[in-house]
Amino acid sequence: MAAGGALGALAGCLGSLDPTGGGSDGSDDGFTDTTDVPEPEYGHWFDGGTGYAGTADRRGEDEVVIPVGDADGFRFDPAAVWVDYDTTVRWEWTGERGVHDVVTYDGPAAIESGLTDEAGHEYAVTLTEADEGITRYSCRPHQSVGEQGAIVVGPDIESYVTEYDTTPVDYGDWFAPTPNVSGTENPLRRDAVTVRVGGPGGYDPEAEAWNTAPVYAIPALRVTPGTTVRWRWVPGVGEHSVVAQDGSFESDLVAVEAADTPEDQEDEHVFERVFEEPGIHEYACERHRDDGMRGAVVVAESRH
Repeated sequence: MAAGGALGALAGCLGSLDPTGGGSDGSDDGFTDTTDVPEPEYGHWFDGGTGYAGTADRRGEDEVVIPVGDADGFRFDPAAVWVDYDTTVRWEWTGERGVHDVVTYDGPAAIESGLTDEAGHEYAVTLTEADEGITRYSCRPHQSVGEQGAIVVGPDIESYVTEYDTTPVDYGDWFAPTPNVSGTENPLRRDAVTVRVGGPGGYDPEAEAWNTAPVYAIPALRVTPGTTVRWRWVPGVGEHSVVAQDGSFESDLVAVEAADTPEDQEDEHVFERVFEEPGIHEYACERHRDDGMRGAVVVAESRH
């Protein structure tokens, strides 16, 4: 995992928290923030059913504990936490809803636990000045159902926020056959971004299978020059590739065999490219292009 570095484009300017009361009230509504400090922005990370109810301001505390598999079994509580340098964040497994892990999605902090369903299991990291900024993380098997979180590290996060560029991008008819392209995703991090090849990639413990589909999990992506885009193949999805329309990059046509369980999954395939040239870089799976397996990387300078 990468450490350090400035934050990339975030979703909008800072808002402010609504100081509405005293923490978790024991109801199913989850954590209620009590602070009136500016609220960091997380892009679209907490859209949908993630249990997000504002950022818990835990600055000044030496240790913060976050249950894994809380509420309906697919939540972190609180979902977003703001801490000082040298704070230890400890995740504790509830043992609900099968195996879980805690892994960085993007951002400076290196978070990477193992997969386990053991109640009482713990994983901890001590966050330092090198982790300053916003790190988004998730449970990989359950990211598709909203088991997502964020850690904010540092005393004054406003200085790390840049305007989130929501300017619409005209792709012409490129995405006409592609399902569920609602807009252009703007990741928080400039140095590296991961795109799943073959669907969202979560593991469904009830179906005992990976969540696969003949699509790129982030079809349209906006990054700044110098960003590395990594395409990571979902196990069991079949043969797919990443091929630029203009011939500037091309991966192999690859299938990654799925193990019986996420714990046993060792095989993986990753293809990456550093994007420097501004513009719209279209690509597709050579085998499923006409079926809509298409993507685009928009490279543009930050607006700040």
